[in-house]
Amino acid sequence: MSHVLLIGFMGAGKSRVGAALAARLDQKFVDLDTLIETREGMSIPELFTSGEDVFRDAEHEALQSLIDVPDSVIACGGGIVVRGENRALLGQLGRVVYLSVSAAEALARIGDTSGRPLLAGDGARLAPQILNARLSLYRAAADFIVDTSGRDVSEVLKEVVSVLDAATVGRVLHVDAAAGYDVRIGPGALGGLAETVKSATGAGKVVVVSDTNVAPLYGTRVVESLSAASIEADLIVIEAGEPSKDWETAGRLVCELADRRLGRDGAVVALGGGVVGDIAGFAAAVYVRGIPVVQVPTTLLAQVDSSLGGKTGVDLPAGKNLAGAFWQPSAVVSDTTVLATLPDAEWTSGLVEVAKSALLAGEAETAQLESAARHLLMRDHVAVQDAVLMAAGFKASVVGGDERESGDRECLNLGHTLGHAIERVLGYGVVSHGIAVAAGMRFAARLAEDVFGAAPELTSRTEALLDALGATYTVPADVAAETLFDAMLSDKKTRGGVIRFVLLRAPGDWAVVPVEAAVVMRHLERLLRAE
Repeated sequence: MSHVLLIGFMGAGKSRVGAALAARLDQKFVDLDTLIETREGMSIPELFTSGEDVFRDAEHEALQSLIDVPDSVIACGGGIVVRGENRALLGQLGRVVYLSVSAAEALARIGDTSGRPLLAGDGARLAPQILNARLSLYRAAADFIVDTSGRDVSEVLKEVVSVLDAATVGRVLHVDAAAGYDVRIGPGALGGLAETVKSATGAGKVVVVSDTNVAPLYGTRVVESLSAASIEADLIVIEAGEPSKDWETAGRLVCELADRRLGRDGAVVALGGGVVGDIAGFAAAVYVRGIPVVQVPTTLLAQVDSSLGGKTGVDLPAGKNLAGAFWQPSAVVSDTTVLATLPDAEWTSGLVEVAKSALLAGEAETAQLESAARHLLMRDHVAVQDAVLMAAGFKASVVGGDERESGDRECLNLGHTLGHAIERVLGYGVVSHGIAVAAGMRFAARLAEDVFGAAPELTSRTEALLDALGATYTVPADVAAETLFDAMLSDKKTRGGVIRFVLLRAPGDWAVVPVEAAVVMRHLERLLRAE
């Protein structure tokens, strides 16, 4: 049994898209609200007159009745996710697609709200409140997200079919660095992790390193899948967050690898975001002079950036990532479905890295991202997979030509010179890495106008793209320009006391440019005055 179940807020188009999808798949179409009315002998508004709980009971019973019917496309009511028993049942019934829509667009599509009991009184005020209360539930219940914003039924249908097909195919990128390795990208990629570990490392014993945020979600699943494939697996959990990427945690992790008697024929699996990937990769690099590591990034930022390229790192009091090693992974497994429940701040951080990659890659990639921005904000799975493929593919091409950051790989530091300085001055974790880099990208765009001949239109375009992705930030006014300047002097691109910046003249046209101290200070003061 494998139904396709459509969930989402009222006005998302579940019934119309569901009917079209059923016709495409040659399956029966079931509108759950219609089924409820038939079973109960009254309309939905009439049921609500007895109370919402009465309706929810009838809704659950109707959903249960579909357990033994042939494969169908089922359009569920907007509130199906509010009960935990329904969310569990949805997952048992088949693949769940969340059709996302903003409250404003939903209201515009609905028009007359008189037949919507939950919007009675003041739909314009109530709709955003209801949607915000359900948003995390929709994302948690969904296997896939398809954004319906600005799309008609045929366009949404195409996206749904595409994401369902991608779940069985996925994509593979190859990185030509060290011995070379594959990056598997797509929904459901985590299911093939054990096979990847076997083929890429040959290890019969692994240690999975995760953190306190990710381990409760995927740790047991990963360990059990490895064990089922006859790979002995232990799990080590570190505290989540940038403060864990320190010398003490790194040393403790290396000692734990030894305590578990991991040999040179073993491997490390890094299951988490950038902090886990960096510190687990570093431990793998130095333990018995190097054992394989398989990166399993669970944040957008890690999938498009830190999991690729082999840069591992530990933060020191003097600066971020000042200790580390180049240690290429044996494989990378990027499951895009795990991104749906990321906190908004982490999502924005990843989108900034995507924007950085697009601007560095060229005009086509930048234009593609500009058109996809609103769908990425809604975490549309097709848009997300395309973005991960673009950004990861760009980084793979750069890393393949410059494994140890001695040439073109420096371009990946666009926005990082000021970004890292902001993080250091304010304290790591106070501002997310992506937001700090976004501020650095805006700063670099203005510098490029001044010293690199970039047109003002590129600055406007960069700022508009970051705005569209939700990456807005103002550096606190009480931060001194001199303090930020001193922090930038520790940047690894600095030469002879002169700070060097990655600057763009146009999308795809970049250079690393030394900038005089007086010019940097003038722009810092302008930044702090928010001009």
